[in-house]
Amino acid sequence: NDTITVTEGENVTLHCGYEVSGFQGLRWYKLNPGSSPDHIIYAAGNGRRTEGRFILELESQRSSLHIQHPSVSDSALYLCGVHAQCDTMIGRLCKNYIQNFYTQ
Repeated sequence: NDTITVTEGENVTLHCGYEVSGFQGLRWYKLNPGSSPDHIIYAAGNGRRTEGRFILELESQRSSLHIQHPSVSDSALYLCGVHAQCDTMIGRLCKNYIQNFYTQ
């Protein structure tokens, strides 16, 4: 895992890359030691989304999470999770896969 050191108040950007079949959406989570992951932000398609101080940018096979004006309480492990589902309504079998998953 990469560690990023930031001066309090200095904006920071985290990156996540993925390869999936049947992309349905992407979520960023914040994980504090000894706790369950906290959901931060979600996007179902390419573009930009804002939730408070968090900005998610999503494009094909890549996402960035921008944290504006971070404070000490933002210190944590950040994870991205990809929703990859196949359309089973048409009665065919689908295979989901994730390769080269990383967070930074």
